Amino acid sequence: MELRWSPLLLACFVVPAAFAWDSQRLPARLLVQGLQVPHAVFAIYPLPGDEIRLRWQDGSPGRVRYLGSERATGNEPVRAPRSPGLTRMEIVHEPSGQVARINVFTVVPHGARGKDGMLNGYRMGHYPEKPLRGQEIYLPPRGFVEVTEKNAQTRVSPNFRVGQFVSKQQGGYPKYVVLQPELLLKLETILAQLNRQGRATQELVIMSGYRTPYYNRSIGNVPYSRHVWGGAADIYIDQAPRDGRMDDLDGNGRIDIGDARWFADFVDRLSDRGLFGKNIGGLGVYGANAAHGPFIHVDVRGQRARW
Repeated sequence: MELRWSPLLLACFVVPAAFAWDSQRLPARLLVQGLQVPHAVFAIYPLPGDEIRLRWQDGSPGRVRYLGSERATGNEPVRAPRSPGLTRMEIVHEPSGQVARINVFTVVPHGARGKDGMLNGYRMGHYPEKPLRGQEIYLPPRGFVEVTEKNAQTRVSPNFRVGQFVSKQQGGYPKYVVLQPELLLKLETILAQLNRQGRATQELVIMSGYRTPYYNRSIGNVPYSRHVWGGAADIYIDQAPRDGRMDDLDGNGRIDIGDARWFADFVDRLSDRGLFGKNIGGLGVYGANAAHGPFIHVDVRGQRARW
């Protein structure tokens, strides 16, 4: 069954510029394209016409709603729209009546870029011809999410918006981004654990999310950075006071690399407890310079790395 593209009013799935942390946990985990999702708001990034598979992990019956209609779920998948853009799906957990809302960003296929590395006037650059050490995670992305002024505030998980992850390069809309759903699950886990362990935090600041190959090269970063595949984020906590830089997390009265180490140690303990599941990866600590304050890097490369 095909989801037809329609220019939707996005208000139901858009968050305001400022919002409080909300875990929005589901009564049962939802399997989205085989990925376990515990959140009531999430996003997926299919190619045009791709199958979309949704089912409740506990085996409960569900009801899929899209574009104002609905049907009972089974083994039959629905299909993404045949044109790139944003639409929405809902699946109801019948026993509880709770609804999971899925923002469907149908992507622009990778092959739509020109030979000059441009996509609709936006400079993307070129991905490496060969994946690093033959690893599948370093193959070129299947496609790119088109981010516009209208959809930039759309949720990709309860506490993160698609516009937070666009590359920092200059240029107007539309912009294009790659996002790994596993990264959003990891960031939500970090944010939830901060709050549950007494460090009240409304949101994590995404200092750097996705980087186009062009931008990544322009800042002199390594060509196989996980940022280029949408699987990494440089983050910090800016809660008290909200002043655009890392908080004094270690309580020594200074903002320095010690605060980044505190944050990294916190994330490392979550990893040691297995709270990220398969979404393990790199963890790096960075101090301040003239351009930014201290921060940490997290990614979902699938294997442990520390620096």
